[in-house]
Amino acid sequence: MSVNESVNRIVAGSGVILTGTLIGMLLDIIIKGVLTSYLSPADFGTYSLALTVISITGAVATLGLHEGVPRYIAYFRGRQEEHNIPELIISAILMGLIAGMLAMLVSPLLFERLAGEGFDIQGKILSVVRIMIFAIPFTILLNLSVAIYRGFDRTSVNMYFYNIVRPVSLLGFASAAVFLGVSLKGVVLADLLSMVFTFGVMSVYFIKRPPIKPEWKLKFSEPTKKLIRYSFPLLISATLLNLMTWTDTIMLGYFKSAEVVGVYSAVYPLVGFLTLIISSMGFVYIPVTSKLWGENRTEPLGSIYAIMTKWCFLLTFPVFALMFAYPDFILTKIYGADYAGGATVLRILALGFVTNSYFGFNYHTIMASGDSDFLMKCSVASAGINAVLNFILIPQYGMIGAAAASSVSFSSIEVLMTLRAWRSQHMHPFTPMYRRLTLIGTLLVVGMLAAREMLPLSGASWEYAAFMVVYFAAIRYAKVLDETEMDMVNGIKKTIVQNMSTLLSQALKTPGLKL
Repeated sequence: MSVNESVNRIVAGSGVILTGTLIGMLLDIIIKGVLTSYLSPADFGTYSLALTVISITGAVATLGLHEGVPRYIAYFRGRQEEHNIPELIISAILMGLIAGMLAMLVSPLLFERLAGEGFDIQGKILSVVRIMIFAIPFTILLNLSVAIYRGFDRTSVNMYFYNIVRPVSLLGFASAAVFLGVSLKGVVLADLLSMVFTFGVMSVYFIKRPPIKPEWKLKFSEPTKKLIRYSFPLLISATLLNLMTWTDTIMLGYFKSAEVVGVYSAVYPLVGFLTLIISSMGFVYIPVTSKLWGENRTEPLGSIYAIMTKWCFLLTFPVFALMFAYPDFILTKIYGADYAGGATVLRILALGFVTNSYFGFNYHTIMASGDSDFLMKCSVASAGINAVLNFILIPQYGMIGAAAASSVSFSSIEVLMTLRAWRSQHMHPFTPMYRRLTLIGTLLVVGMLAAREMLPLSGASWEYAAFMVVYFAAIRYAKVLDETEMDMVNGIKKTIVQNMSTLLSQALKTPGLKL
């Protein structure tokens, strides 16, 4: 597979994922809008803290298999060893199910021991956790099902279930709960019912359209051992990366009021838009590059890494510029004036999270190469920085300190992974054209901030539209994309349109759910 073919496959496949992810994120904002309009900031903060506890437990119980499974399925496909895949699938499902059941038993007891005498003396968060804990096994099995399809390049399954079925059902159940005027526990129960419903739909789909002909033979041989050895460091890495997200929420709950947690929890998801492009592309990037590793064809990987990183940052930067220049305008429009106090938090978080797209596919490249041990070590260092900074900054600076701690720690892990990719694989994204793009972006953001200080700008749509025109004109004039890349872009546009048209026509012709 050539560089052009690999890039085309990644971008064309991620076009569907990007569409679904955008839909899912917009639905998530709508859901939070429904909940924040109904629940008080204190109740929403309690709900957010309970979600954090369940997320931590679920991340640990997944055992890193949601990343290890697609990598090894693609790797075995590249090596023409498809006979190892059924064992891989069955082993992963059994391990995930056992871990999920254990998590249900341990998590409430552990949380009560750790937090019962701290910031949850009255047991409000624990009462919510005891309801939501039943969602963990369903969540794990849903994650593994999507991961299995991902290894076979059927990445659209993620869009169907995580970006459409899950948020739409949650919006429906949550809206019904609000309409009925239920308590906080009723809203939590609606969340649980949404997950059960999503898992039920996925189960039907998995039975009717399995990714591979099932061979129900239970055995634990070399493929399972490889999966465990690869996935365990990813478990540590993913848990620590998630803890970097959750530590600030937990420490804010400990040092500050639930209202502060509520504002911070409403602001924090917005920076997810900065990872929208790279997450969508990375979802396809790992199976494609893992298959190249399996085929022992690593020559194209450096060019793929550099091209995809440049395109990713090019598309992400306009979103960052909007968040950084107009944070108060965004928060007021989405959540109302009560949340405008989080403007500085959004600006700091945006500055830190944009490094994920700027340094690009370092994490994905290292993961595809099989170097999961380094990702674990890297995450340990970054999580340690995050915890120390949160402990130092939150007591004095509150949610601004939490945002600063997250930004510094996330930026540091991006630098470490980029250095690793360069030293071990001699790959980096900083071509002359990419450095040119960096300069253009920096000058434009400085210009936007200066214009807002000197002119009576308010964040109106025409102001952002003018920025977009200048941005893409500068990119075109500076020749950030060469002629070959422009030809690739035109080809990818046609492929994405064809894929979306095919999916739409199938959806219109097929009665019921036959995704």
